[in-house]
Amino acid sequence: MLNLLEGYKGSVEINGNAYSDLKAAVQSLKGFEGELTIVLNKGAKIKESASVANTNYTENKVQEIQGSPIYKIKVRQYMTKPASPEFDFHNKWNNGSPMPMRIMVGRKLKETQGMVQMELWGEITEEVTHSCMKCGKRLTNPVSKFFGIGPECGGHNYTNPFETEEELKGAVNDMQEQLKEIKWTGWIIKSAIEEEVYLEDRRLD
Repeated sequence: MLNLLEGYKGSVEINGNAYSDLKAAVQSLKGFEGELTIVLNKGAKIKESASVANTNYTENKVQEIQGSPIYKIKVRQYMTKPASPEFDFHNKWNNGSPMPMRIMVGRKLKETQGMVQMELWGEITEEVTHSCMKCGKRLTNPVSKFFGIGPECGGHNYTNPFETEEELKGAVNDMQEQLKEIKWTGWIIKSAIEEEVYLEDRRLD
């Protein structure tokens, strides 16, 4: 992908990390597998970063967010992957803990120019869900759409095993309670957020 930019001489931002030139980005991301979000910033004065790990996010002012409303967010897949030599963001900012699911619900705690810290949990927010909350893939199975999570990620049947609608709703409620136990607090690269939906205002506990 980066080969298509051969000859570009300006600065570049990839997955929220700034590089002074394309050569530095290529060296840092050598062997990286996954999605790339590329922003060209020709002429911008950005300090060269030798690797993702060395990007100095602390230079940005951290702003506390009070009384944040509840959002549902969907992140790019790399935010759910373990740290690697090519992408050690989680080791540096999240104690080595990646996000457990791609789609989660929660509130914003702090933010900088390039990152946001969020308190997140699993929650079914619609009667019918169209994407698996764990892996982000589109759901096609009718039962999965009620559970908000696919058969492979959720370990449930492809066909409806319940004889009545009440039994199905009871199983969905059980799944909802299991999802709410999946909690995560950490920093997210803003450019990694694919979707952000405002849900409601709730008081902080």
